[in-house]
Amino acid sequence: MRNVKKVLFRTAASVLLAGWMTVIFLFSAQPASESAEVSGGVAYRLLCKADEFFQMELMEDELLSCTQKLDYPIRKLAHMSEYGILALFSFLFFAAFGVAGRRRYLSALALTAAYAATDEFHQLFVPGRAGRPGDVVLDTIGAVVCLLLVRAAGKIAGTFMEPGDGSK
Repeated sequence: MRNVKKVLFRTAASVLLAGWMTVIFLFSAQPASESAEVSGGVAYRLLCKADEFFQMELMEDELLSCTQKLDYPIRKLAHMSEYGILALFSFLFFAAFGVAGRRRYLSALALTAAYAATDEFHQLFVPGRAGRPGDVVLDTIGAVVCLLLVRAAGKIAGTFMEPGDGSK
């Protein structure tokens, strides 16, 4: 039974990692105009919901102006988030294959940073896109933040596990 769980965990971790890498690749393969339309649409919908929630009653031209101002930060937060998720899935992948301790964190970070670099290289060949070293840095920061949160969650969870409570 233990072997079955191990195989399932390894399979799930591998599928999550490969699947998320595919999602990132497909986002990066979008031409610049298509990518901008997606992020602009997200910004516009978020602003509409905020306008509705806070009852600001913004006019359409005000919504569009705010959307343009929010587009850049939303794109950068999306970069950080998608690579934070990649770092998490990488962490789980390395855990599934027995990498322990600091090596698990460093391996997940290294894989995520390397994938960010190859992703930016890939964008050099996509119409209207550019490979930016700054985006690799931003993606890696997203990975670091996620891995720090994973570490903190592990520490917090560990404080709730008392010796002898059967949680080992």
